[in-house]
Amino acid sequence: MAIAPATYFELSQFLYREAALLDARDWTGWGALFTPDGRYWMPAARDQPDPVNHVSLVNDNALLREIRLARLQSSDAASLQGKPNSSHLVSNILVTAVDEPAGRYTLDSRFVVAQFASWGTRTFHGRYTHELAREAGSLRIALKRVDLVDVDGPQGDILTLL
Repeated sequence: MAIAPATYFELSQFLYREAALLDARDWTGWGALFTPDGRYWMPAARDQPDPVNHVSLVNDNALLREIRLARLQSSDAASLQGKPNSSHLVSNILVTAVDEPAGRYTLDSRFVVAQFASWGTRTFHGRYTHELAREAGSLRIALKRVDLVDVDGPQGDILTLL
């Protein structure tokens, strides 16, 4: 997909900033990256076509994202005591679709996320699909899809946002 180098740089920097917000546990900052109708989706099966007709590990609209973020900030969640830490590595960023007049971009990338909690470290690997929309001059997330490499296997505790 041919796009201007400056646009590719801006899109890549957006993904890196998102990862930095997650690692800093800046849940408010991360939530603000989404469009009002933005979705955070983690399918429960390989090649899952949609979040509506199939079970998902996560399928958060704005309200559910707000509830998830409030839980992450609460001291009442026993599984989150000790404030789990994470380290997000984002790479292999490809622009797969562009609609410049509408300010819409689809990005495909790979990730590795290390999550540390009091009981140990867990590593997640997979692919991100970001659908970004330019609103009032700023990029925002219309959809973040998280496809885990091991989605067909048992999933333990996912204590942070991937």
